[in-house]
Amino acid sequence: MSKKSSDWYVPPDVAFLAGFYFIIPAILIASGVLLPLLARFKSGDLVGVFYSALALGAVGTVLLFFARLPLYRKRQFLSFGPGQLSGIHRRLYWVAYLFVVVSILLLVLIWLRLR
Repeated sequence: MSKKSSDWYVPPDVAFLAGFYFIIPAILIASGVLLPLLARFKSGDLVGVFYSALALGAVGTVLLFFARLPLYRKRQFLSFGPGQLSGIHRRLYWVAYLFVVVSILLLVLIWLRLR
């Protein structure tokens, strides 16, 4: 019997439970970080939210650089989308865009609050 990783079979119910154990802590961490930021909108203390949005944007930009690093090494600087990226770099690409989009949304909310 070979022990290649491609020979593994995980039943769908076990895969669901394993994913469930990763999703719940991620939701708890995200709500623990985002809810206090959103509570600051009521109090009017937007400086912390602004710095958080800038930090999220910076982290997203750095992650996007590392996600596209294999393309940069091939000297492909003007390719769009994650189509030419492989496995982990593709996931990192989408996580980077998630950070950037959350940053932009926070900046738009700040702008709307101050208007």
